[in-house]
Amino acid sequence: MITKAKIKHIRSLQKSKERYTHNQYIIEGWRLVQEILKSNHELLEIYFTSEFKERHPNIVADTIKKCPLALEISQAEMQSVSATETPSGILGICKISTGNQSDDKLDDNWLYLDNISDPGNMGTLLRTAVWFGIHNIAFSRGCVDIFNPKVVRSGMGAHFHISYILDANITQFNSTHTLYGGDQDGKSLDDFDIETPWILVLGNEAHGISQGIRKTIHRYIAIPRLGAGESLNVAVAGGIIMEKLVKK
Repeated sequence: MITKAKIKHIRSLQKSKERYTHNQYIIEGWRLVQEILKSNHELLEIYFTSEFKERHPNIVADTIKKCPLALEISQAEMQSVSATETPSGILGICKISTGNQSDDKLDDNWLYLDNISDPGNMGTLLRTAVWFGIHNIAFSRGCVDIFNPKVVRSGMGAHFHISYILDANITQFNSTHTLYGGDQDGKSLDDFDIETPWILVLGNEAHGISQGIRKTIHRYIAIPRLGAGESLNVAVAGGIIMEKLVKK
């Protein structure tokens, strides 16, 4: 049985301040658990229901071997600690590793996210970046917390494959990188050559790249519109530009 104090602690991790106070965040679902087991990230605690154990005995067995604290809890207890309306039946507590906040890879290509506010967009952008082999991500101060449970779920394990800088100042890349900004008033990638290393800047869903950062951009990249519509979702646009950049 899980204690009331532990339930209270897990619930508190749904808040950004508590996550960074304890250097812990929540993962839910068997896919995320499988991903973290394949990575070097630290899984501190795991909780699962009997129903989940019956459906996925191998996942539970593998998790118990690698996790210091593994506990079977009731469906009601899982409901009380889950950040979702319909819990999957397995929930883990992971360590936020400050070692991941790396600035020793500044010579690599980077993705810089400027004031991305929607958790779904943030998670999708991280997931897409990792898919295209972009593992270095910088976040402006105004971004949604990357360890927000909705971001983690949407990221589908991307968090276990990135190096990152929080509250990043874009000027630290000025002398080392070519800064490309995603903007519908820019030019198609077909119109110019790509200079490496580069950093791709993607701006806020409603307002685009902020004015302060605009001053640092070297070139703006646009996606040619072939049909109708005012604009693309930032996660969709980001995916298209990332694919084109890595192929260039």
